[in-house]
Amino acid sequence: MSKKKRRRTISKKKLKEKRLVAYPQPIYSVGSLVQVNDDVMDYNWNDLPLGGWVGEITKIHREADGPKYDVRWSAETLTKCHPVYKTLAELEGLRIDEFDKLAEEELHTFTGGEVILVDPVDVSQYTDRPLDSEDHCDRLRMIFDTKPLEWFPMLGDSEDEDDKLLRRYYDHLSEHLVFPFEAQYVIRRGNQRVKYAITVEKLIAPDVVKAADRDDSARLYCSGIGLLVVSWF
Repeated sequence: MSKKKRRRTISKKKLKEKRLVAYPQPIYSVGSLVQVNDDVMDYNWNDLPLGGWVGEITKIHREADGPKYDVRWSAETLTKCHPVYKTLAELEGLRIDEFDKLAEEELHTFTGGEVILVDPVDVSQYTDRPLDSEDHCDRLRMIFDTKPLEWFPMLGDSEDEDDKLLRRYYDHLSEHLVFPFEAQYVIRRGNQRVKYAITVEKLIAPDVVKAADRDDSARLYCSGIGLLVVSWF
């Protein structure tokens, strides 16, 4: 009986190297100083330009549609950029000094000289716009009396502060929710999500939850047919 031929296998490392060879070669390298083209917008906020920003390439991503570059902005760029960028980055937990995956066609080599940035045309929607009741984040701002560029309070600073925030949120929902209402109760079982249709009859006050020794650190509880946990952040 003839021996079964062994099929040739290729290691994951070699497969990756083979795939990278087929991808377009980057024209910039780590450490290259680049400047963003004037027509490029920040993909986090489409109406804020990144044109003129200067930085050093820190990482290159080889991809089928062309290289992408991570950039660390220069000190002069960070000094000259509009304050709204830094405020928005802080609100969203982003790093203001770095930017990920800029496309090659969005950049050109920076040859030196003064850094001139493309200024935003209008930042009023971030600074003095009216709160939108249709936006879930703005609805929370309304409850906690914060402005567009001020994020709503987050739980976890201190137990006393958490108690005050949850009580305030409980009072607001108690006043505005109409009971009973229909909802879904979702349970995770491994990789599955099991949903139950329930009727919510009332909110349970935070002090009652705490007395029952339940985890009240980041949620409010409701009662009805079953148990519904309502996350507020």
